[in-house]
Amino acid sequence: MPLGVHTSIAGGLFRSAERAAALGCDCMQIFGRNPRSWIYKPLAPDEAALFKAKRAEAGLMKVAVHTNYLINLCSPDDGIYHKSIDIFEKELAIAEAIGADYLVTHLGSPQDMGSEFAIKRVGLALREASRSGLGKKTMMLLENTSGAGYGFGADLEHIGEIISNSAKDGIEAGLCLDTCHSFTAGYSFSTPGEVAGFLSKIDGTAGLGNLKVIHLNDSKGAFGSNLDRHEHIGKGKIGLEAFRLLLNHPAIREVPMILETPKKTDEDDPMNLATVRRLLAG
Repeated sequence: MPLGVHTSIAGGLFRSAERAAALGCDCMQIFGRNPRSWIYKPLAPDEAALFKAKRAEAGLMKVAVHTNYLINLCSPDDGIYHKSIDIFEKELAIAEAIGADYLVTHLGSPQDMGSEFAIKRVGLALREASRSGLGKKTMMLLENTSGAGYGFGADLEHIGEIISNSAKDGIEAGLCLDTCHSFTAGYSFSTPGEVAGFLSKIDGTAGLGNLKVIHLNDSKGAFGSNLDRHEHIGKGKIGLEAFRLLLNHPAIREVPMILETPKKTDEDDPMNLATVRRLLAG
């Protein structure tokens, strides 16, 4: 199973690959730029080339880029919506320039316009991005959410509908599944039966074949609480046994798994990686 972490790009994108290698990662996720700003600076070709070289040197099987947190691909505000599409396209261009396999995005919020509006809005945004010729080398992944407030994407049925509609338009999109978000949105996987049911739900909506990345996070929030607060693996409300059952299920053993657990000290990533490796070892 490819296992990795979200690594910092401080000092240059190539540094993230070096950090992933130092942790013994098989895969990684990064931000392509400042995740909390609309300001965009094109990526220099030599920086993209250096990242590719460092990735190859590190032997990283899969690389995902996570989009800016400000992007809202289902906003009812046309100004924010089109600004979001513009930045989404630019971040997709960064991902393709560095040879990333996936671009992971949150879907945003339609406010009180509802899911039907959001499904259509996100679909149109993906279609607009694909018109630029992007999305051929880097696959666009839609991340499920915890369901807090007006946030869209907690229901796997909705994500599955967007993926299915996009496929009809010749656009390849997939699912990035977050374990904390899933748990607090009401999807349980604490017993063998619940794991089987959860994976069956994924297969019947987005499709297991479209599940390309899993974000591994325990949860500070209780089951069904809609709280989006990540915790160290085994130290939250999900717990070690649920992760052991999920991670060792043969249907997802080959899906890249990326930790987005808290990073308060330099020991946090090694600790969580060691925990997951122990769970995978039985």
